[in-house]
Amino acid sequence: MNIYEPAGRAREYSPLALNYFKGCDNGCKYCYVPNMLRKFNSTYNHETVIKPLDFSTLEKSAIKMQGCEKQILLSFTGDPYCNAENGETAKVLEILNFYNHKVAILTKNPSKALKDIELFKKFGDRFKIGSTLTFDNDSDSLLWEKGAELPLQRIVALNTFAKSGIKTWASFEPVIYPEQSANLLMEVSKWINHVRIGKLNNYKGLDKKIDWSKFIFDVVRICRDNGTPFYIKKDLAVFNKGVYLSGNELNEDYLNL
Repeated sequence: MNIYEPAGRAREYSPLALNYFKGCDNGCKYCYVPNMLRKFNSTYNHETVIKPLDFSTLEKSAIKMQGCEKQILLSFTGDPYCNAENGETAKVLEILNFYNHKVAILTKNPSKALKDIELFKKFGDRFKIGSTLTFDNDSDSLLWEKGAELPLQRIVALNTFAKSGIKTWASFEPVIYPEQSANLLMEVSKWINHVRIGKLNNYKGLDKKIDWSKFIFDVVRICRDNGTPFYIKKDLAVFNKGVYLSGNELNEDYLNL
């Protein structure tokens, strides 16, 4: 349970991260983690959540990193509010808050996170919570993300946090059906603090069938029409054809706490 600096595409989301669950029971078809970890263990089952928690190690790491002023994301290899979570995330947050760290949460189950809303408030402006928004209907969501909350649940929960004065954000990655992602962005862009937008990568050739330049045009227009700060991820930005993107909108650290 050490705070670490992520590399590659993960670094675009946060300068620091912390993983404390091994596995995730959201059951997302497109998840890259199972294939990555099976390289080291052919029998690895990502849908079985293991909790190798060591809070003393986390505290030592939090002390070592104290004062770094860098955002810590929870998390990359699991969901901090997965179905198997049972109070562990609150304990992690209490330690990180005690040592004045900045924390960003990304979860597909933000409704479950409502139980910790008073703890979130203790961070003040050192905290934000976000959710991955992928589909605009229950059927596709259940097909692709069978263990995660349904789209409307995620949006309602994020809006509840926003109305409570907690900073909120959304991740639009992967993008499987561009029209649905645009619909979701339109839904949240009037009140969400910011969004990060990517694409679908190397999933059964589906990404090759999408007009990514049109998608960039559509989502940038929505964000600008609603005054929503956004970041376009590098693998999506290479498809840009003529849409002006500022330095901030291409800066991976622009939207960090």
